[in-house]
Amino acid sequence: MKTNERAKYIYLTLQLLPTEKEREALQMTWDNYKKACNTFSRIKYLKLAKGKHMDVSACKKEEPKSARALAQRLLHAVYENSIKYTVEEAYKNQEDSKKLALIVFGEYDETNVKLLAIPYFRKPTFTVDFSTKKCRLDLAKNFQKIAFTIPKGLPEPPESWEVKRAYLKLIYGTWYLTLGFSNPTIKTEVKPDAHIVGIDRGEINIATTYSPDKGAKRYSAKDYYTSCKGGTKDDYHKNLFAKDVIVAQEIVERESPDTIFVLEDLHFNKLRKGWSYRNFSDAFIYLAALHHQCVFFCDPRNTSRTCPKCGEVTNTKRNRDEHRFICCSCGYGEKEIVNDDENAAENIYLRGRKELLKDDF
Repeated sequence: MKTNERAKYIYLTLQLLPTEKEREALQMTWDNYKKACNTFSRIKYLKLAKGKHMDVSACKKEEPKSARALAQRLLHAVYENSIKYTVEEAYKNQEDSKKLALIVFGEYDETNVKLLAIPYFRKPTFTVDFSTKKCRLDLAKNFQKIAFTIPKGLPEPPESWEVKRAYLKLIYGTWYLTLGFSNPTIKTEVKPDAHIVGIDRGEINIATTYSPDKGAKRYSAKDYYTSCKGGTKDDYHKNLFAKDVIVAQEIVERESPDTIFVLEDLHFNKLRKGWSYRNFSDAFIYLAALHHQCVFFCDPRNTSRTCPKCGEVTNTKRNRDEHRFICCSCGYGEKEIVNDDENAAENIYLRGRKELLKDDF
């Protein structure tokens, strides 16, 4: 199946349950890794800025000259490639000289920083045992075996799925380990009669689906409301993820095993509060693969602004108060009420079908 980088892996996020000693080891690793990334980020920025003849006098400091030196000083050498990867991936989007700026790595929900995750790409640096519910991580000083739990609603992965990578994250004081499996549905053959479903993601509606045979269906966030016990940011984040899992379950169970879902390949530089769009896609892709369904990512540009009837993009309008779409070119949506999220889901379906089957729009 034609696909992209985003669909090569299936992700499952585990919540770690560290002891006090393990928590200290995790925090030391996290703090040192963050410091190493910010130092190497400055080295990377100075190098890029010098090539563009930019004034960097205010940014110069006496620091180690390589990721290897940083890893050996703050962590140990095994983290060298992870530091390089984290920083270089962050600078990939800064190709235009006007957009070149020093990237700072920080905590979840901090403003003006790049969200941090520690990648583990080599198998000796991490192992996961689902029979004992424990993972073994290479931390700053030594290996630690840490208990974990799988989020409610997500079953264990099949034994045939091999973990290829892992990402350590700290969100509102809770430690998570996101596992990356090779996607077993990546080579699915797309037939002319393939059942394709477009999915739009958002804050008001967690997801909106569309297919010609079943039409559109909205999964409103308010219909999946559950109270946050403590009312903390950590409770709120876990509540959002719990709703995402429930909606993902309902969607995959509603469709047949041969379904191909189309999602927008969304990327945001800043955290979108109240919208865990990435958590939903991770849980959704994981559950879809368990149901022998696959996911294709399409270009997200103008899916909400395009008329699915005439194809007009620039000459359209959306009534955000009424969540209504109206095309100013052909009049679609003037007489009948067209929900803007349903319209986007239909456009995502059409765009995905065009790419997968090379149909005319």
